[in-house]
Amino acid sequence: MSRGLSLLLALAGGVAIAVQARITGALRAELGDATLAASVTFGSGLVLMLVVNGLVRANRRGVVRLVRGAVTGRFPWVFAFSGLLGAFAVYGQAVTVDLVGVALFSLVFIGGQMLSSTVLDTVGWVASGRQRLGRRRVAGLALGLAGVGLAIAPRLIGGGGAYDGGAEPAALAALALPLALVLAGGLLQPPQMAMNGVVGAAVGRVEPLVLFNYLTGTLALLAVAAPQIAAGGFDRLPLGPGDWWYYTGGLLGSVVVVGGAILTRTIGALLFTLGLVAGQLAGSLVVDAVWPTPGAEVTWMVVSGAVITLLALALASATALRSGLVRRGLERRGPGGTT
Repeated sequence: MSRGLSLLLALAGGVAIAVQARITGALRAELGDATLAASVTFGSGLVLMLVVNGLVRANRRGVVRLVRGAVTGRFPWVFAFSGLLGAFAVYGQAVTVDLVGVALFSLVFIGGQMLSSTVLDTVGWVASGRQRLGRRRVAGLALGLAGVGLAIAPRLIGGGGAYDGGAEPAALAALALPLALVLAGGLLQPPQMAMNGVVGAAVGRVEPLVLFNYLTGTLALLAVAAPQIAAGGFDRLPLGPGDWWYYTGGLLGSVVVVGGAILTRTIGALLFTLGLVAGQLAGSLVVDAVWPTPGAEVTWMVVSGAVITLLALALASATALRSGLVRRGLERRGPGGTT
């Protein structure tokens, strides 16, 4: 697969994440409960991965290796339950998207990712080892957080528009608490990816790992939603002929995860992540423009925040990106310097 096509697919994956967030928010509006909506989203991904792993013999063997590795201590057994962190992030989608829109959700989530990944790189809890916290990385992190702050400031201090003297405390809490939930989901995603990397290396295939992610996440969400389910919460599921799209959120997420495992072999993890984030930011702005929720506002501050955040990611990753491209070029040329 060519580098250009791989980057386009990474961008498409980011758009898929934005669409997934909107679908989960719409499902929450239909069901009236965020946990029920997150359960359906995760459950749809679980169904797909059960089929994928059941039909492919190598994947079935991978499931056995995953269970055996957790039992024998080839990797910490708790890593097999990293899907719980993903379930928390999807729950944050369900709670927040219909309040603030996909764009603000994406920006706050990405801000959490940037902050958490910087900490993990600094302490060395990543496959590439400990990374020095240079000035570019610090500047990129500060710029990215400033972009997120620019985007969310009008909603927190002015009730959604221009500054009008401050929002009421109740209105402020109504937005601040859900956004804090989204931020926590972003903070937890890099540790989940790090754990997935350890388990994936031990198993040798990504599909069994994604299956366990969806299985543990779905079971946890169903357990939390048990009272709502017992009260007939799933009776409100949209089951009309035109309602199939409500059940595609988990499918989009699983395709992105599996596709990422393939694309990182072509363009590397860093380029894939940048492409994914760029697609997510662009896709979230388009979704809020053409399929808005009542709380969505595509203002100049939101657009500016998205652009600043993307530039911050590029700045923070510039050194690693340049060294990765140079290293890949040398590998292609070989010891003699020829391609």
